Amino acid sequence: MTIRQYNLYRYSIPVDSQLILRDRFLKRREGLLVRIQCQNNEGWGEIAPLPGFSEESLEMAESQVIQWLADWDAARNRDEEVSLDGLYPSVAFGLSCALAELKGKLNAEGNYHTAPLCYGDPDELYEELAHLSGEKVAKIKVGMYEANRDGLIADMF
Repeated sequence: MTIRQYNLYRYSIPVDSQLILRDRFLKRREGLLVRIQCQNNEGWGEIAPLPGFSEESLEMAESQVIQWLADWDAARNRDEEVSLDGLYPSVAFGLSCALAELKGKLNAEGNYHTAPLCYGDPDELYEELAHLSGEKVAKIKVGMYEANRDGLIADMF
């Protein structure tokens, strides 16, 4: 019989990026970390539906992932895989990441080059991007201001 284990951790961390989502500030980021283990291999994934954007709430995602993990654990007796079809997007994403790592499909080393989140005054962004080494990569949020301003920021790249 295959040995399988899993853990589910809930987190809530403060966000101070002044990110506005659908006319409200995002002050906390909440989600779940899932760890699955099979024999000597393990995989981690994050399940974090975005309030106001995701079809599922964190509570709905948590309920679904708990059921999936129980089904996955029970499937070991039959040496079967459990499908991700029909799961909420955040649950399917988190579990697919954990399964990919578990099966050794992810690179051992990641690219930890951070990309700044660009919002606010475009003139200040020029200065921030000028200090970045290598290729200039950034995240931009559009739709908070007029289209011309968003276009100006996008053209910086």
